[in-house]
Amino acid sequence: MIRINLIPYREIREKENIRKQMSIFFLSFLVVVVILVGYNITLQKRIDGLNTKIANKKKKLAKIESQAKEVDRIKKELGNLEKKTKVIKNLEKKRKDAFFLLDNMTKMVVENTSNSRSDTLSDNDNKHGKRLWFIDFQAKGDNIDIKGIAMDNKTVADFMTRLENSKLYKNVNLKRLEQKKIILAVRFP
Repeated sequence: MIRINLIPYREIREKENIRKQMSIFFLSFLVVVVILVGYNITLQKRIDGLNTKIANKKKKLAKIESQAKEVDRIKKELGNLEKKTKVIKNLEKKRKDAFFLLDNMTKMVVENTSNSRSDTLSDNDNKHGKRLWFIDFQAKGDNIDIKGIAMDNKTVADFMTRLENSKLYKNVNLKRLEQKKIILAVRFP
């Protein structure tokens, strides 16, 4: 006997297969979407973490830049202080040099090895070195210019000899020697 099934099972099976495929497709799609959303959330957290690190690094950079500016300012001030210190040391050295020079010149003037005597001066005046006076004294660099008055040529010659014999002075030159009459007026009370 032949049986005939009137229920269209093939169609039902096909519909059921289509439903299964649709369910698998939607389930797969849902799984992919969940995975993508999860990955997106993970990436967003990493991005936020990196942005936070960048913000922190920028803050540190700004702080370091302000410190670097402060260091540059301090270096500049130190440079200025070093320049001022050099100037002060140079002035101090020149002050000492000027004192030493004047002290040495005073010794050269006071030291009287001259045996020449003028008829108008007593032997007492000769011992105290009152035969030579400076009118002008200028020291510019290594050059010293002296203008003065002496009682006689021998006093000038002795002074020049003392300068030449001193190891402090080189190239001692007499530029001009003039003879003038100087009248001294002395008042007694």
